[in-house]
Amino acid sequence: MGKPAATARPCLRSLSHSFTLDFVVLCNGTKAEAQAIKQELGAFLSTMGLTLSEDKTKVTHITEGFDFLGYRVIRSIGTKGKMAPKVLVPDKATKRFRDKVRAMLAPHTTEESIGVKIQRLNGLTRGWCEYYRCTSSPSWVFSALRAALFWDFAHWLGRKYESNMPAIMRRFRKGDTFGTSTIKLIMPTEYKAKRFVAKTWYNPHRRELKVLFQYHLQSRGVLCDQERPRGAALQPGAHRRFLMHSPTRATAQKTL
Repeated sequence: MGKPAATARPCLRSLSHSFTLDFVVLCNGTKAEAQAIKQELGAFLSTMGLTLSEDKTKVTHITEGFDFLGYRVIRSIGTKGKMAPKVLVPDKATKRFRDKVRAMLAPHTTEESIGVKIQRLNGLTRGWCEYYRCTSSPSWVFSALRAALFWDFAHWLGRKYESNMPAIMRRFRKGDTFGTSTIKLIMPTEYKAKRFVAKTWYNPHRRELKVLFQYHLQSRGVLCDQERPRGAALQPGAHRRFLMHSPTRATAQKTL
């Protein structure tokens, strides 16, 4: 006897649902103007059935900074002595990482095998470092976490095998980390800073750029909007070729 069809299975109707939208609005003006924009946003969201949360909405100066999606955004003195915007790793994110590592290496977890323990720690380190490697100077944070992870795991090995630290180092140390013949503990310092490079793109609402783009397509033998059948798409990569290889690239960049 097989399972009933999907349409015949009993189901519960959803009584309610929620929608959350996180966003940041930057204002080049006074605090009063920022407050006015906040009121306008609240009125606009209300037309879509949404409510601006007063508890989670903050109006602040960029030099004081704010937290957004796990990042710390602030404008402060840069390496060249000038004010520059920065995206940093918040202290509370670093503390959460340390707390998770300590929970995974608690004394009552010594019954787990070293391979399983390293595999779980590697998953935590990999996900956390990949998320924060695009921040400003993440190597400072990664170096501090590397030292903490190194010694926390060393003490966990000492408790598991009831051995002293020199013996643990001789048995499990593999260069700057620990491991076995099959798996090695990943350290945060293995992840280097990854610079985010913004891609240049033309604004389709600017008349002069649209004319240049159509000229580029016609010179390449690609049908423009007026000649292309309804519903047909541009050739793959047409927009990218326009910016990267077109002789009008410099002109387009000046008008962006």
